[in-house]
Amino acid sequence: MKKQSKYQEVVSYLKNAIESGRFPTGSRLPSIRQLSLDFHCSKDTIQRALLELRHEQYLYAKPQSGYYVLEQGQHQDLEIEVTDEHASAYDDFRLCVNETLIGRENYLFNYYDNHEGLDELRQSVHKLLFEQGLYCKPDQLVLTSGTQQALFILSQITFPSQTTDILVEQPTYHRMNRLLIAQGLSYQTIERRINGIDIEELESHFKTGKIKFFYTIPRFHYPLGHSYSEEEKKSILSLASQYNVFIVEDDYLGDLDAKKNPSFHYLDREDRVIYIKSFSTSLFPALRITALILPNCIKEAFVAYKNILDYDSNLIMQKALSLYIDSQLFEKNRLARLVGQDRYQKQLEEIVDRLPCPLPHFPLHDGVLLDLTHYPKIASLKHSQLGLDFFEDAYLGACPYQFVKVSLDNLEKVLNYLKAELD
Repeated sequence: MKKQSKYQEVVSYLKNAIESGRFPTGSRLPSIRQLSLDFHCSKDTIQRALLELRHEQYLYAKPQSGYYVLEQGQHQDLEIEVTDEHASAYDDFRLCVNETLIGRENYLFNYYDNHEGLDELRQSVHKLLFEQGLYCKPDQLVLTSGTQQALFILSQITFPSQTTDILVEQPTYHRMNRLLIAQGLSYQTIERRINGIDIEELESHFKTGKIKFFYTIPRFHYPLGHSYSEEEKKSILSLASQYNVFIVEDDYLGDLDAKKNPSFHYLDREDRVIYIKSFSTSLFPALRITALILPNCIKEAFVAYKNILDYDSNLIMQKALSLYIDSQLFEKNRLARLVGQDRYQKQLEEIVDRLPCPLPHFPLHDGVLLDLTHYPKIASLKHSQLGLDFFEDAYLGACPYQFVKVSLDNLEKVLNYLKAELD
């Protein structure tokens, strides 16, 4: 029988004590300090256990007082039904922030001299990535204040190849485009189509010998929604190896990949993939924390440059995110978002089934992509109140107006307009 971890031991003991009546309803639990002494473990381990029991509605907290036992049987009625996955994630994370502020004055009144990021969070992220099939050494992980800071540092530091050009897909993440223009950086572009890129065209760029790194969004590409197949990733990696090019893999929606397709980083055998994981898109935009897996050959330069930009990312938020991950709340809300995606797909299918004619479309995680070659009249709705997104900022040059994103709420309105025009 597998031995329980100290964390599991604490959770099991307190559950049994509550259910057996040793800790009756309304009674106050021993302090975190006392429990850590009783179980010979850290205060963080105790806090993780108490947070899980609070989430499962065994306990409730009184500010500046402690944890108290909730009436048994009541917790079943209080079980949260996830109707809005974003609201649930917000509530859970707020709980973690509150827990973080208890007895952690050192995070408020002291500096932290590890520029790679808070050790607790790096350990939490390392475990999370391992569970997602992203294997790395803990010392390869670096935390930044959002993806924009990570991309900026990568654009500024010198790579081993001493090359200068950044290769970007078009269309792509609008902030990457802005970064290139604002800094006057040397770049090359390759067209990303609804079915991927031209591998021969990619090789022609790599052959120039100027490419510093290829920035790509392999899964759920922004804005087209396309994901590379495993075969395409292997072909791109082979070319990167042949021409000594690094790949910056922005996996901003990797958490929504129910199939768990292998990443570039997983397939990489030569330590030339820089993996970026944003927590802003997984939770909410205001959480400016991003994790990178960096090849050893560029990590020192990256961390040195980061030290120039800021002393460290918000320690309270880093600790709260660590607690959020370790308490399985991140996984809970990730699964809730996957359920939400399934619900969205069913709604989309119901709308499409009601249409009088076939709808060439491509599902996105937050809308529907329509091909304007089939619906050129939609361009006339650019200034309407329907919230259409033509992705102007996703192009470095003039927007070709090839695609438009329509929210599910507005899809029928747009299609009714088209039907009226056709009639």
